[in-house]
Amino acid sequence: MKRIFAIVTALTLLVATAIPSSAADLPSAKQEVVYGILNLDGSVNNLYVVNIFDGGAIRDYGSYLGVRNLTTSEEISQSGDLITIDTNADRLYYQGTLGNKDLPWDVAIRYFLDGKEIAGQELAGRSGKLRINLSVKQNNKVNRSFFEDYALQVALTLDNKLCSNIEAENATVAEAGGKKQLAYTVLPGNGIETDITADVRNFEMDAITLNGIRLALGMAVDSDQFTEQIAELVQAIKGLDEGAAELLDGLNRLAGGMQKYVDGMQAFNAGLGQFANGTNQLHAGAAALSDGLSQLTTQNDVLVSGALAIQQATFASVNAELAKRGVQLPVLTPENYTTVLSAIPQLAPVKAQLDGAVQFTQGLKGYVGGVAQLGQGAAELANGTAELQASSSVLAASANELYNAAAELNAAMQQLRDGLTAYKNGTKQLRDGTSSMGSQIQAQIDQMLGGISGQGGKVVSFVSEKNTNVSAVQFVLKTEEVVLPATPPAAPPSPVRLSFWQKLLKLFGLYDQA
Repeated sequence: MKRIFAIVTALTLLVATAIPSSAADLPSAKQEVVYGILNLDGSVNNLYVVNIFDGGAIRDYGSYLGVRNLTTSEEISQSGDLITIDTNADRLYYQGTLGNKDLPWDVAIRYFLDGKEIAGQELAGRSGKLRINLSVKQNNKVNRSFFEDYALQVALTLDNKLCSNIEAENATVAEAGGKKQLAYTVLPGNGIETDITADVRNFEMDAITLNGIRLALGMAVDSDQFTEQIAELVQAIKGLDEGAAELLDGLNRLAGGMQKYVDGMQAFNAGLGQFANGTNQLHAGAAALSDGLSQLTTQNDVLVSGALAIQQATFASVNAELAKRGVQLPVLTPENYTTVLSAIPQLAPVKAQLDGAVQFTQGLKGYVGGVAQLGQGAAELANGTAELQASSSVLAASANELYNAAAELNAAMQQLRDGLTAYKNGTKQLRDGTSSMGSQIQAQIDQMLGGISGQGGKVVSFVSEKNTNVSAVQFVLKTEEVVLPATPPAAPPSPVRLSFWQKLLKLFGLYDQA
């Protein structure tokens, strides 16, 4: 029986844990309004929560020091952090006093009069140069969703009769009833630190208020127009990058050809230098040859005269020998000896001897004529090589200038290529950076809207995480006022004791108490 009971108990526990809680155990739907009374320095004095429900059986959670029904006289049951009430009212409000005084925002207010810090409680009735430093920051002790999703409206009112030369940077300023209202809007996820300055006399100030609400702007941004234009821009940047690539490729080929041209010009310039040296040597040789032939031609007449003398002596010797031997022949001359001797075979040796003399003379004449022509040609060659020498110098100088210009052009082209390479790298980075610009812009728009309207998380209860059916939470905070203490009324004068006669006169209106 014990074993059966244990099994049945275990099964009961398993079934109980598997069955979901009934709707009656769930927290009721509600709204929360958090009211905070702050000290003049921004610290929390008292913190209350007004919970708003529809009628019926209400189930709520909260660690309150005390609760109070603000709508009906029905009693609220509080058991630990569970609050229940069954009401017939269509709308029920109940207030709970919180023991934990932490707000989502740390508020600090400091006061400086004539440059010296002063407590807010000591400001009433004071005069001088006033500076109020207001600081609102995140309180990390509280659920961060309130700081990230809720906006604060901070308002401060100064009486124009008591305050002048009011300065409040970034505040929205409005005039109402002789008072200057300064308002600051603190967007979700942000804090504020600002100064308000004024010249004051007999200073008093209404409460500083801070209202926190969850922004629901309902802003719908149609980004299609932006994304279409961005898509066109991205496509244009793509074309720019591709065009830069083609331009760089063409410039690389041009730079390669230019480098070959410069190398060829360098070799050509070096060859022209050697050519100039060769023309100098050629001119020097041609000039020397011309001078030698010129000197040689000065001996031409002597050589011809000698040859003619030898020829004449030879003919004279032959004629004398023939005459001595009794040979009856006409006097032999260079003009007739061939005709005369050809008919006499026996004198063939004589003819051969004379042929040699005549051929020597004619050959020497031909040599002398050739030397003269050669000398003339050498002189012309010397003149030509002189002109070639001068031209080669000019050509070498021109080629050197052409090479230098080509080298400068090549250097400039290399710089252009380097610049275009850097430009191409830039277009590639631009292309890579803008390829996802559309989605980035959409993300930026979402982030911008998120910075205005918050993160858009689920509404959570400020009082207890067990309250999972909260539709709205609002914060209404205000500081104490800076006011002069009320002057107690003067004590009434002590009554004067009247005598009988005075009382009688007074009865008839004849007694003057003064």
